[in-house]
Amino acid sequence: MRSAETQAAAIAAMLTAATGNDPRLDETSDRIRVEADLPEGLPSFTRAAVLAALTRAPRYGHDRAAGGDIVWAELDREVQQ
Repeated sequence: MRSAETQAAAIAAMLTAATGNDPRLDETSDRIRVEADLPEGLPSFTRAAVLAALTRAPRYGHDRAAGGDIVWAELDREVQQ
């Protein structure tokens, strides 16, 4: 078993490697959310790497914002398997 903090760090590292951007962490007492900005025009192999990172979390998604696209992954603080 790995802690949510360990899993969040692994997801953040994978997103950094895929996007070249430093992800942001939003932490509460219940969960950890990892968010990363997506550069425009990602090649398909990069999109696949981003998806591989996101699917390590029980909840993940994609938001469109005025400043660009953002992907996120969310983990509960309880121990993940």
